[in-house]
Parts: sequence; C-alpha cells; structure tokens
Amino acid sequence: MPETIAVPALADLVIYLRTHGWSARPPGPGGTLWSKGDSRIGVPFEPDDVLIGSVLGRLARVEDRDLKAIADAVRHVRFDVTNLRAVNDLRIVDKIPLGTATKLISSARTMMRATATTARWERAHIGSSYSRIGDGVVRDAFMGHTERGSFIIPVLVPIPEPEQPESVESTLFDEHDEPVMYNAAPEPFERRVVRTFAQSMQAVHDLIVEPARTPSTDNIHELVYRGVSREFCSALVKVLNESAIAEFETTVDWAPVVPAPDTMPRQVSISADAVDLVQQVADRLRQQRTPTRQIFSGTIVEFRHEDPNDPFGEIAVSTMRRGRPAEIRVRLRVERYREAWDWHNAGRAVLVEGIIRRAPGRPGMVDEPIRFQPMDELMLPGPDSLPRF
Repeated sequence: MPETIAVPALADLVIYLRTHGWSARPPGPGGTLWSKGDSRIGVPFEPDDVLIGSVLGRLARVEDRDLKAIADAVRHVRFDVTNLRAVNDLRIVDKIPLGTATKLISSARTMMRATATTARWERAHIGSSYSRIGDGVVRDAFMGHTERGSFIIPVLVPIPEPEQPESVESTLFDEHDEPVMYNAAPEPFERRVVRTFAQSMQAVHDLIVEPARTPSTDNIHELVYRGVSREFCSALVKVLNESAIAEFETTVDWAPVVPAPDTMPRQVSISADAVDLVQQVADRLRQQRTPTRQIFSGTIVEFRHEDPNDPFGEIAVSTMRRGRPAEIRVRLRVERYREAWDWHNAGRAVLVEGIIRRAPGRPGMVDEPIRFQPMDELMLPGPDSLPRF
C-alpha cells in the first residue's frame, strides 16, 4: 500500500461494498466473500492494513478506478464531502496567502453553521439565534487535507444510516408502477444541512450572480426559502473580497449510505465580481422579515392512492416545522402525484406552499397546494401564475 494512500477502516470497506451493490456470502473462517456480477472479493475479519490494501487493489481493478480514488471513496463512504476551492486568475496550486486561507476556513464554518440553522427553520437574519442542534452537526464535521495540485478544503459531515420505517403493509404498485402505498426513511438532519448548503450556493448563483442585477423582493423571499441567510451571504462576501480569490467553487460528493439528490448540481462557482451584489443582499436580509406564508420543504417519505377511481393521491413530506422534525401530508391530483413519484425516485427534495390544516392527533394536511415543485427548480410565480395542485 503506497504511503501516500491512507488505509480506510474495515467497517467503512464493508459499508462501501454493501451500498455499491455487492452481496455478502456466508462468512468463512477468515473472512467473507462478496460478489457483484461475475466479480468476487474476499474481505478479512481482521483490520490488517496489508490485507485491506490488497482488497482495495482488487476493487480498483473491478471498478476500473485509480487506487487513491477508491481508497478515498471508501474512507468517505459515511460522509457528505463539500469541497471548497479557491481559484484565482493564475490558478492557486499548492499554496495560498495565510490570511486568505484563514478567512476561507472561518467563512466556510460560518456558512455551514448558518445553513445548519436555516435547515431547521428558514430565516433571513439569524443574529445570535443559531440552532443548538445545527451547531452540533457543525461540531461533528471535519476538515480533510487539502488536495495536492489545487487549494481545495474538504469539509466532511458524518451521515448516519437512516432507520428504515416499520411498515405493517406491503409496498404495493398498480399496473403502471404507480405507488399505491409506499413508505421511505426520512432524510437525516445531517444530510438536510449539507443539502441546504448546496441549494443555498445554487440559489445565490441563480438569483444573484447570474442575473447580475439587484434581486427583487420575490427573489429575496426565494433565497430565504432555499436556506440563504444574511450570515451566509456575509461569510461569502468575506471570501470573495480576498484579492487572492477570483472565484469560490463548491463541489459536493454525497455519502452513498443515503440516496443522493441526483438532480441537484454538484458544482457551483461564484465569481468575485459578484461581491457587491452579494453584499447588497446581505444588507437587505438584515432588514427582511421572514415571509409568513406557509411554505415548507423536505423529502417525500410516503405515498398513498388506494382507490384507482380517486382523482387525488396523498403524499407525506418529511420536513422541519418550528425547528422540529415533522411530517406534513399533501393532497395532489393524480397527475402531480405521479410526478412526485418520479421526483422521489430521483432523490429530489420538494418545496410546498399552501394552507396547513390541522386536526387533533393527526398530522398537518395541505389540501390544495398553491405551489409544489422540486427544490432544485427555481420558480418565481408572478401575479398571473396559476396554482399547481
């Protein structure tokens, strides 16, 4: 095993194989044989670096990947990894001014901390009201080594494997593979934090940087719905203001222990030329009150459409309400219900706007959503927009 390649833990190797389609045979005296198609790999019981190195070499050949790439993928199998990259016109390679590096790391922590709060409760201005649970996610995060050849800081957030729901009824589908009854595990809060960070970067790019103009009030509201706060923008401004940085780029590698949001852009770049616009938004968010409309977001965890003659189906969205985990049911016309199934299969979180009806002892229900769309699709309804039920 080359010295430059860190040997991953045996437990992570087992998780990697399980989450990448390998099946374990009954264990033998010294280890377990794993298979995938025509390929076989023997994994020892003992955490021996030499034996694990041999397994990684075999795995690299099977997957036709570089040995270091395989080793890194196994070591990070339980982490969402957000790579923060500082770019300048001369291309930062192995070094960066110390002051710039310090601000980059400090600002990255502030941005992550801000989204760990807005992941629980959207707000334009956090002030001193950071989420205690969100701060716990940030405390548990790690910073990996910078990647040689460019100044990249990996931020590692541990992602727990979700507990599968205990469903007393079988998963049922009709002849069109439409779910009649279906339950899925809720999104871990740690994943929601990283997803909120990624969608906040994307929202800043799409609503501030790309238009290259001062955002409208609707744009500002949309930024808040996506998880953007004044603190997030202010920290981003500190990075973009550094003379050594011409562009700030983030790339997210999702932990395979939880299905990745496939349609969310992995890479987002923010040019330093946009620093004044981002600062303007930060100033406006300081004065902006969080909209009072009932809007929530999250992943779809349940489908129900038992009567084929019913023109409506029902889904449940796992979300956060007033800083606490909650499930809210949404009643949809069958056409939208089928769309929601496609979005769920693609791992897309959704945004819902509508009146939440409550009854004693029952989860909240939105009967007719004014807005229902994937979080990765920016849509600003104008005054003439029609509701989408």
